[in-house]
Amino acid sequence: MRVKLAYIGGGSMFVPSVVNGCAEVLRTSPLPFEIELALYDVAPEKAQIMRAYADVVRRSWGVSLSANIAATRAEALAGADVVISSVWLGAEHERLERLLAHLGFEMPLEGPQVAAWALACAPWSLGLAREMQAVCPDALFLTLMNPTDVIAGYVGEAASIRAAGLCVEADHLAGALAYYFGVPRESISLTVAGVNHDGWVLSLSVDGQDGYSLWRERWEEIERDPDFHPGTRGLRPIVELTGHIKSSAYHNWPYQLEQTAEVQVRWEAWRGKRELQRRALEEALATGQPIADPPGIHPERSRLMYPLTGVTIGRLLQSIATGWANRLFLQVPNRGAITNFPRESIVEVATLVQGRHLSPLPVGELPDWLGGYTKLQAVQRRLIMDYLRDGKLVSLKRAMAALPVFATIQQYNRFAETLHAEYSADMANAPLARCQPSSP
Repeated sequence: MRVKLAYIGGGSMFVPSVVNGCAEVLRTSPLPFEIELALYDVAPEKAQIMRAYADVVRRSWGVSLSANIAATRAEALAGADVVISSVWLGAEHERLERLLAHLGFEMPLEGPQVAAWALACAPWSLGLAREMQAVCPDALFLTLMNPTDVIAGYVGEAASIRAAGLCVEADHLAGALAYYFGVPRESISLTVAGVNHDGWVLSLSVDGQDGYSLWRERWEEIERDPDFHPGTRGLRPIVELTGHIKSSAYHNWPYQLEQTAEVQVRWEAWRGKRELQRRALEEALATGQPIADPPGIHPERSRLMYPLTGVTIGRLLQSIATGWANRLFLQVPNRGAITNFPRESIVEVATLVQGRHLSPLPVGELPDWLGGYTKLQAVQRRLIMDYLRDGKLVSLKRAMAALPVFATIQQYNRFAETLHAEYSADMANAPLARCQPSSP
């Protein structure tokens, strides 16, 4: 069976990861299928480069993967089974940064700024969703644009389409743990419960063994590894405090980590990742050989951007095309998967994908002592979605009130009122998107 993936932002440097991931799944799938990749980008010359790379992989690996450049967004969407939104709204980001600077005080990146970024990105996202509603109403909207959970929940409800958020963090954590424990990625099993960028690993299995027990035995050794990534330095102290790993090794908020000279030195050893990936793409196009990583490297050393998420996308397409069941980390309506979270909140959990059905798998309760503020974030993000739909300042203020401890009352009020004054007209006019996106 043939499955079509429309990639909006098709000149993104994330495309090679998606191409490699899809090709890997095609090569190993028990049931054969074909993938059509339709690339659309407002900078078509970037998309042409990615189409050329897809051709390299198709010829070299002999997989049923075809790529084409769509002249219009509607052409890319026509007949799509999955639509990926992976764009950078440069003008909107600049506008928001000016607005935040004008406030004269800084709000936390998580919590309040989730609302700000949602307001900046939601009108354009709804425009895409409305076009899907007209052109490919049965397709799955898969957003890589942050805040992925809010955007997915909002457009799914507002445009009456199927939508899910896809974040790289849980897959990337599994890859980092596989490297640290010296096992293949498939040997790592996580039970994750939370929201985008803020969840908890309730259970960890490493090659069938209790991962937390192995952790206690080996973590001092792991931290001495020359390739121990400074972005994962929060793992150990948070485990020592709570007994659990966060679902993202790189997002520790609201926990605070000490910054030391040693950490700064470690960071310097990891600079230049984007340039490494660009050179790898240029080399692949020049030699006709797909990008490949040496076995057993840290995922942050990869010559691809978040390669494990590329495999996740390949498995999603496999499930749609063949009905093969895959367990994937997605952000979807809770529907009781986390029993003590609101049913209509958007949560990040393992999701069973089979055919066109997405079913969040039950994880039980996320203990309040551990994930109480995570639950409040789920409540807050539900309220942000409500504001995006009703445009009422009271809804936005309720969202701010859900997590009131990171700013003064006056700052929360001014923040909400400023955002409302700036974006209420945008929301009223959605899905008329003013800005032209570019691929990141």
